[in-house]
Amino acid sequence: MIIVVSLFLSLSLFAAPLSLKNSPYYSSKASASIIIFYTTWCPPCQRSLAILDSIQKIHPNIALHRVCVDDTQSQKKAIPYGLGQSIPLILIADHSGNIVKRFSALPDKSILNALIQRLEEGRLENGTLPIEQRVDTWKMDRKGM
Repeated sequence: MIIVVSLFLSLSLFAAPLSLKNSPYYSSKASASIIIFYTTWCPPCQRSLAILDSIQKIHPNIALHRVCVDDTQSQKKAIPYGLGQSIPLILIADHSGNIVKRFSALPDKSILNALIQRLEEGRLENGTLPIEQRVDTWKMDRKGM
């Protein structure tokens, strides 16, 4: 029983939320929101920040939030967002605030850029349209037959 409780607590402490809608990191005007939890002494964090800055220049409609977790207090505030043992932690949310991707290492710029492009087009992470739009497209195709 102790193992089950400790496993549940560790999963709930380090699992990222499904939505940022009720957080200070949500922007209803942004096409996507990106949060990076980083430290000043971490080389992969610094490279990730540089990649995200360049992505933001290409896609100015995204909201980029940088959260430094150098001290214990800021680390405690970041735990509900899934901060565990590894940094950087990067969360990507769509325009509705739903988290669609989580990176716990230095992301590849081309993959990140393609993901942001799909989100700006209103597509899902995998590039498909949301279900409502797919059904509407299917109905329109059926009427033309």
